[in-house]
Amino acid sequence: MLSIFPLAAENFTLLLEYFEFPAETMMNSEVKQGVGMVETSLTSEPPFCDSFERISIDTFPISALGRIINKEDGLEAMKKYMTSRLWFTYRRDFSPIGGTGPSTDQGWGCMLRCAQMLLGEVLLRRHIGRHFEWDIEKTSEVYDKILQMFFDEKDALYSIHQIAQMGVTEGKKVSEWFGPNTAAQVIKKLTIFDDWSNIAVHVALDNILVKEDALTMATTYPSDNAVKPLLVMIPLRLGLTSINPCYLPAIQKFFELPQCVGIIGGKPNLAHYFVGIAGTKLFYLDPHHCRAKTTKRDAGVTTNTMISSITTTDAQLDIQNQIDDSDFHKLEDLEPLPSQTSDVYTKMDDSTYHCQMMQWMEYESIDPSLALALFCETRQDFDTLCEELQKTTLPSSVPPMFEFLEKRPRYLPRFEPYTGVSMKIEMKEFDDIGAANVKIDDDFEVLDVSVDEAAEGDTELISQ
Repeated sequence: MLSIFPLAAENFTLLLEYFEFPAETMMNSEVKQGVGMVETSLTSEPPFCDSFERISIDTFPISALGRIINKEDGLEAMKKYMTSRLWFTYRRDFSPIGGTGPSTDQGWGCMLRCAQMLLGEVLLRRHIGRHFEWDIEKTSEVYDKILQMFFDEKDALYSIHQIAQMGVTEGKKVSEWFGPNTAAQVIKKLTIFDDWSNIAVHVALDNILVKEDALTMATTYPSDNAVKPLLVMIPLRLGLTSINPCYLPAIQKFFELPQCVGIIGGKPNLAHYFVGIAGTKLFYLDPHHCRAKTTKRDAGVTTNTMISSITTTDAQLDIQNQIDDSDFHKLEDLEPLPSQTSDVYTKMDDSTYHCQMMQWMEYESIDPSLALALFCETRQDFDTLCEELQKTTLPSSVPPMFEFLEKRPRYLPRFEPYTGVSMKIEMKEFDDIGAANVKIDDDFEVLDVSVDEAAEGDTELISQ
């Protein structure tokens, strides 16, 4: 896992000397601009200097969530694109989950944060459009509303509180690490309560995507339309201890699909959200940075934290980037956003929700357990995706990453679309969420839960 942080000039020189790099050959304008920057690689659990290398991407085009970035666009285009994606990381000092649970997700919530990043991309596409471009000086109430849904508060629908508690219904205790399949199942359950977005989620199991099942999910109650916008998640295991190289061409084709909204995976207990690929290098957003929770501020207060951070001097950067290994969370303490419970709308300082560093790892470094995600906004979009999967994406690797079928084969159990109705989940008090309705293995889907079983679990959920 590589986490990239820009260095102040003085710290930068010290690290060059430590690793025996000639500073005079490395401190040039390109380094100061951040393209090809020599940077430290830090992890947060525990923090240590892992590796030290020159960032260099010489393979084009780059495929990023369905967008193609060519050599003439330059590496800056990819950096800007990654910065525009929503970036959710560890937070601390939020209200205890469930009233008595943890008040930070540091050390256990990385896959939950990756699920948030994936959902954030889906909501941006649903309400604003594909390939959203972030501008610190120009936000909108729609954008702010999306971001508020992920605040670390128990009444935010996609908060760490809601995701962790919903994981209990998948047999995961609060503060227990999720796998990709658990994350997919929790996303499926939470989106039921998002009436604003009205998204259906289909989780394809056993390495099989059945078109008929996905369409059934997209047309199931409480849809008001013929076909709801559909998020398809496909949990896979593409090898034993690492991804089999035979799947690399298919992964490359996957990131070219217009419907692609990324991959959640990484390494055991070190999850990442993958957003693009160039050759064998996978670009990702890293949740392993701990910051303060989002809190309420006085109405009418505006902030230029991000703007000032872009134009600070090296001396100021030196102060900002002091690293205390015993207290890693102090690395990036910027002013928090206003709470969604604020009475007066003010412009957000959303700087901690957009990553300013470009990060990548080699394809061979990734754990084989992952989940692909595809978002179709219309029925035509879905039909186009199915055609492309059959013609180009799946045939590009032998064997294919997963099997695509038009109809459900008879040897599989009947498909039961999840609606939440059988579990009797009501939109009441969040703190009432408690024991699991059912305990399942991470590799299997709950097809149904009886009313009696649901009553025993007494699982209830709050909306935002």
